[in-house]
Amino acid sequence: MTHAARCTYNTRLAGWMSALVATATFSFLHSAYERIPIVVPISFEGGSPLNFAVKSAGLVYLPFGLQLALGLIFAAIVAVVLRRGDAADGRDAERLVVAQHTAEGVALIAAVWIAFQWVNAWRLTELWRRLFDPFIELYVLALVTAFTASIVIGARVVLKVQEAGGGRPLRTPVLEGRRRVATAGLAALLALGIGAPLVLLSMVWAVLQQYS
Repeated sequence: MTHAARCTYNTRLAGWMSALVATATFSFLHSAYERIPIVVPISFEGGSPLNFAVKSAGLVYLPFGLQLALGLIFAAIVAVVLRRGDAADGRDAERLVVAQHTAEGVALIAAVWIAFQWVNAWRLTELWRRLFDPFIELYVLALVTAFTASIVIGARVVLKVQEAGGGRPLRTPVLEGRRRVATAGLAALLALGIGAPLVLLSMVWAVLQQYS
């Protein structure tokens, strides 16, 4: 039998902010759709357009689709983390606090990367309209900021968990008492959540090389 721990205020706030940003991104792309040319650049060489593609809803709304994917992935991680098994020992309360802080950190990181996709949507629409990327520096700054914020949030989770344990080292597994399937599922979801930003970073690096 399992129970679900309650979300913290910050976890709920991050969820609402993620939903609002995703909605704003969809509205922005919907209003910008008609202003985007019928044919848009999809690759560059030396800063000049190399390949083009016909404008389509799947291409224009890609940042919003990434927001939905990130939201679902991180929401699944939060759901897995907050579900805890029954425990007969005194460490049940400590495991609960660890799960709440971990879920809060995951939700905040999700909000950061969903907000980053709004910046990506704005940058792409400008790129397609101008046939070059005038805001690549701002995009890179947003990407670095998102990575920095993710690291800060992760460090905050570690400190909060250590405080909950009375300053002891991290010895309370988030999924203690759970089946191996749950642990494997959480690992897979974390890999997806971490891998997506890394793919974005590699793509930006390739673009920067083209402009150098």
